[in-house]
Amino acid sequence: MSQQYRSSRLTSGNRLFPDTISVDSDGVHYEKRRLFGSNEEVVNFRHIASVKVRNGIFFSTVQIETAGGSQPVIIKGLGKSDAKVVRESIQKMQQRS
Repeated sequence: MSQQYRSSRLTSGNRLFPDTISVDSDGVHYEKRRLFGSNEEVVNFRHIASVKVRNGIFFSTVQIETAGGSQPVIIKGLGKSDAKVVRESIQKMQQRS
């Protein structure tokens, strides 16, 4: 069972529709909602090249780079503890596969 993490509405780009990210057994699920529709992406653990966490004063940014050459998944406005849990969960799942 996975935990879903949401970005804060206090950060730019997340006022109306906060980004969500979850680490499941089949990969990392990322969703960016918009007024009309949404963008959803699932990144398999084998395709993740690196996970970067940038910490600010209150919030963190998680950047997931893929080995396939596609654009990185960037989620801004996560709580610092949530960002740490996301990174650690991805690292654990990569070690299993």
